[in-house]
Amino acid sequence: MDRTDLLPRLRLRPLGPGDAAWILRLNEDPEVLRFVHDAPFADQAAATQWIMDIPRSLPDGIGRWAIEAEDGTWVGRCSLRNGAGGTAMGYRLLREHWGKGYATRAVRLMLELAFGEHDVPFVISTIHPDNQASRRVIEKNGGRFWKVEQAGDHAGAHVYRVDR
Repeated sequence: MDRTDLLPRLRLRPLGPGDAAWILRLNEDPEVLRFVHDAPFADQAAATQWIMDIPRSLPDGIGRWAIEAEDGTWVGRCSLRNGAGGTAMGYRLLREHWGKGYATRAVRLMLELAFGEHDVPFVISTIHPDNQASRRVIEKNGGRFWKVEQAGDHAGAHVYRVDR
């Protein structure tokens, strides 16, 4: 049996206005934001506006999705974005869902989308050098350290690459 068969089952679905309270909660947690350059949303209306702006903010992008467990529990959000450096992947989980295999499974699903449906040659993930948990997740999914670059406020972010 493949070890990935033991990971929790998840589904990705497009984010909608009904996810705004979850997005607000996700971005209110300082531990969730610790290694990213985003600021918390001012209120639920701001989170709703962020969701509604996804088509405009990702004009060349692939998408942003809610991550749900098979029982419908809202776990977090993730995205694939096309950019000058390639297709970039990112995710955030509510803290109560850390350490359960959800991030590993969500990354696996995004890679399947990127390589299967969108036929991209590689996917990158830019990770704060102190974020050991995210480095382990990308490495479990075949990511290899590629280079160091500036990412938001983080000089020296580690860029991992997963080739098809």
